[in-house]
Amino acid sequence: TPWIEQLARWVVDGVPAVLVTVAATRGSTPRAPGARMIVSTDACHGTIGGGQLELRAITLARQLLADGAALPGLVRFPLGASVGQCCGGVMQLAFEPVGAAQRGWVEAARARAAAGRPWGRLASLTDSAVRVFGEEPAEVLGDDERLAEHARSLLAGSADGATLLAGETVGRAGALLDVSLPPELQVVLFGAGHVGRALAEVFGRLPMQVRWVDARDEEFPAAVAGNIEVRCTDAPEAEVRAAPADAVFLVLTHSHALDFDLVRAILDRGDFRFCGLIGSHAKRASFEQRLRARGYGEQAIARLHCPIGAPGLAGKEPAVIAVAIAAEVLQLRGASLAA
Repeated sequence: TPWIEQLARWVVDGVPAVLVTVAATRGSTPRAPGARMIVSTDACHGTIGGGQLELRAITLARQLLADGAALPGLVRFPLGASVGQCCGGVMQLAFEPVGAAQRGWVEAARARAAAGRPWGRLASLTDSAVRVFGEEPAEVLGDDERLAEHARSLLAGSADGATLLAGETVGRAGALLDVSLPPELQVVLFGAGHVGRALAEVFGRLPMQVRWVDARDEEFPAAVAGNIEVRCTDAPEAEVRAAPADAVFLVLTHSHALDFDLVRAILDRGDFRFCGLIGSHAKRASFEQRLRARGYGEQAIARLHCPIGAPGLAGKEPAVIAVAIAAEVLQLRGASLAA
């Protein structure tokens, strides 16, 4: 579940929480600025790097909740012997209590995230004021071009990020500027068989957005992770056409005939990041022959990846195959069509 979705749920349910954000780092640290964790009195979501650092951050966040603190704060953590971590760097963590009073910005942010749009926020570190902005930060942040440029730079990144702003930058004692970007990997998974279900379980824990397609409603589990959209349809090829450009397609259906039709539809649109087909080398050879017979050139055929899965993971169990496929998909990050 995306962190903003979880935070919104807690706000709606009346669960007080503290949003902990890595605001700045120096030297070797386990996470970069923009990493987040939300903490309630009895639960945590996300991570800022684990170890003693995270334990101390959780303890501090829960102390803030117990004290009824309403104002944000910034705490510096040297990652040396005193913290029990050998990274040697320094992390500054922003602690922001979030409750009913913050519902406005939380709901605005959740709406942008649910629409698959990048967004960011300017959070004061002296009061609880938060301004949420989208692709055009100047519309919310005003005429301060330096501040808007900071925001645009973060929005243009490849991952969530944050910048700690000094008082002279924002006309106050300090603020946190951080952005949340849609998952880079947009995956369309065809097939809800044994491997498809195992793969969906793995994908549900990874930074990606997944559309899971099959005609058999009974094959889908009763519940899926928040980053997975189930599509039960008798027209799976339409899902190929509806997918965004630069998508990752994985074809794992129960039918070789359907697999072939889907592969053709994917190759026909061309603007994909990856087209993976489950199967053996013999299946690939068969598909290559059939594609050539239908006029596909060698360059197009070469874009079909079959078998799929990172090499070196022996085993034919669905869970093992799923891990191998997930590993190969994760290696696609940063390999967009524009790269």
